[in-house]
Amino acid sequence: MRSGLRGILGYMINDVTQERAIYQALKAVDEVAAALQAHLIEEHGADPERAAAQSTSTNSLKLLRQARERLGEGLRAIKAEGIAESDGISLRNE
Repeated sequence: MRSGLRGILGYMINDVTQERAIYQALKAVDEVAAALQAHLIEEHGADPERAAAQSTSTNSLKLLRQARERLGEGLRAIKAEGIAESDGISLRNE
């Protein structure tokens, strides 16, 4: 019985570790997308308004916005708010 309990606990630890790894990967991609959005707005004059006229920069900005929305869905799916509380490197903690 003792080895059975150890097996169950091992799966739980692996699940937590896997969720934390997924969270870190999604957050890293989201931070890259946020930096690219800022760059497009500041350096290339992309209009952040959703109804902005089409241009290469504005189209790229729309794609990044869609990607960040999907990343947000992924973060919510793994209940990231619980993991984020212990995220010591997030700029949101400053």
